[in-house]
Amino acid sequence: MKLNQFAQMRGFSFAYNRMNEAMLDMTLNGEGGDRIREEFKLKRLQFDCTPELYSEVESVCALLECSKREFLQMAVREAIDKAQSIFMDSFKEVDGRDFMDVYGVEE
Repeated sequence: MKLNQFAQMRGFSFAYNRMNEAMLDMTLNGEGGDRIREEFKLKRLQFDCTPELYSEVESVCALLECSKREFLQMAVREAIDKAQSIFMDSFKEVDGRDFMDVYGVEE
């Protein structure tokens, strides 16, 4: 492994560990999970899927050493960012103005 790869890996690892996602999963799956869900007003985001998709998600989570909750949260966040960006860019391409300039809150 090259030094820059090693340094990048350590930086990513440190940032990931700082978010403490694994601890969140342990806490939510533990005895006090229901109390924490209620206290923080957490909502469950779920859907039914084919066994093949479920298996793929489990496989990639095992490969990445992350929970399904953690993986799906990252995927949903990325999808939201992409969808909003595509929407905003498309609106501007057609209208010539930013969506927020047209429909945003005025100060």
